[in-house]
Amino acid sequence: MSNDAQIVTLYQTIAALDDQIANLNTEREQARTILSSLVEAQGGKVVLEGIATMEITRPTMVASYDRAGLEDLVRKLVANGRGGIAEMIEKQRKQHHRAGSLRIIKVKGNCVG
Repeated sequence: MSNDAQIVTLYQTIAALDDQIANLNTEREQARTILSSLVEAQGGKVVLEGIATMEITRPTMVASYDRAGLEDLVRKLVANGRGGIAEMIEKQRKQHHRAGSLRIIKVKGNCVG
């Protein structure tokens, strides 16, 4: 089997698995929706001894910051002679290593196999 044929075969395998996973995720979300309704109807919390505890959590507000906006602010502070403030902001930057991985970008409307 040539490399291209092997790549096509593996791609088809991954595409078929992705379809199955999408269907399972849809089924899972439907089950979670029904389960949420049942738990809500029982006061928002259900304890199944030895199995699980299910509880409805309330919505919360989550704050985040615009990375590009903060980088622009740091540049402006430096340009306006406010390097000390810019440095304090810059020290708050957190960086994390992200491993490389295979990215597959499907061509719309094109089905292999």
